[in-house]
Amino acid sequence: QAPRAPPKKKKGQDARPQRYFRIPFVRPDGNSTQKGWWFAHFDGQWIARQMELHPDKDPVCLVAGKDDMEMCELSLEETGLSRKRGAEILPREFEDEWSKHYKGPEYVRAAPKK
Repeated sequence: QAPRAPPKKKKGQDARPQRYFRIPFVRPDGNSTQKGWWFAHFDGQWIARQMELHPDKDPVCLVAGKDDMEMCELSLEETGLSRKRGAEILPREFEDEWSKHYKGPEYVRAAPKK
């Protein structure tokens, strides 16, 4: 019997998975150490939204296509985030934080390239 062919992708199935991450960071600040959070939303291999939450500063919210020069330039694979235990979060967790801090227009996912 011939081996089965791999299952075909269904129409509408996501070719670019949406993945969300939260990473703590520590920044020395004079006499104390400031702790904060770095959030990232990856659309496939590339970052779509990025947010930094600092305890004593305004949040920094960045969107691909507008803030590219200030955003993470590495692909998801290059960051190693998908292998970092506890880093990946649910979409809802990211969206809850994003909606608290981002004051711009609603995020709309880019259309797939043909």
